[in-house]
Amino acid sequence: MNMPLSAPKPDYEYLVPLRTSGSGPPLFCFPGLGGNVFIFREMVAALRGGISVYGVDLEWLCESRQHFTVEQVAEFCLDVIRTRQKCGPYYFCGYSFGGLVAYEMAKELSTCDHGAGLVALLDTPNPALIKTLSQAASARFRKTYVIDRLKKYTLHLLRGELKSLTSRGLAFVTSRAGQFFMPAIKNAFQIVNRPLPDVLKSNDPGFHAAWHSYVPSSYDQDIICFRVEERGPEHADDPSMGWEACVRGKVHVHVVSGSHVDMMSAPAVVEISERLAGYLDRHATHKEDTTCCK
Repeated sequence: MNMPLSAPKPDYEYLVPLRTSGSGPPLFCFPGLGGNVFIFREMVAALRGGISVYGVDLEWLCESRQHFTVEQVAEFCLDVIRTRQKCGPYYFCGYSFGGLVAYEMAKELSTCDHGAGLVALLDTPNPALIKTLSQAASARFRKTYVIDRLKKYTLHLLRGELKSLTSRGLAFVTSRAGQFFMPAIKNAFQIVNRPLPDVLKSNDPGFHAAWHSYVPSSYDQDIICFRVEERGPEHADDPSMGWEACVRGKVHVHVVSGSHVDMMSAPAVVEISERLAGYLDRHATHKEDTTCCK
């Protein structure tokens, strides 16, 4: 059984208002690795309609000495959002790691009559994707991924696009090296009782460990899955990035331009905001129910 997460400070502001105007249930947004809610600023600015938006801050987890799981974070976040909205339906939107939190929260609320009304995952692959594939399909997935990336790097080289090639290469090396060195780096900062610098928080080992250990269980309702086009042809067989293996409802997949890093900026974020607004508008046409889920 998972132990509850320990809160960092009694007066810590976990719930950050990103837009307070509007009526009806708010949209709760969960950030990716590093936990900074301001990744949603452009999305909120482009989001039409009268709905309030709150970000659930997860940045404090970078300072936590406690190992945590997605399930623990989801349970903690449910307590946080209930300080603002005690009853469903709840509207969730999660980017990257935050998508796992949103999904797990929705799953925990699925036994309630009025749980999650909307679950939107922003470029969040199912961490158990490879595990759900057969041995042959898994090998094909990995082979397609490697070939596609080699083609892209070669094309950049042939075109003389050294800046793009260098940035991609550095991103890859930094990510892999960060996963190797970050546990020791984080431990060193904790020993001297100093916070982890912002530039390192996206490689926090606690988030990575929670991501890789998470195996989503089944969910009976619909979800919305936004996927960037640069995810590559390895997802051609399953555009949902593995979610159709555990979602019993419908997975609404939308492919947007750009990469994982730049999808939260224009132009991709404008398309995300437009589609989200459409889903929220449809939910708003239903009569709000105030039955609590406890």
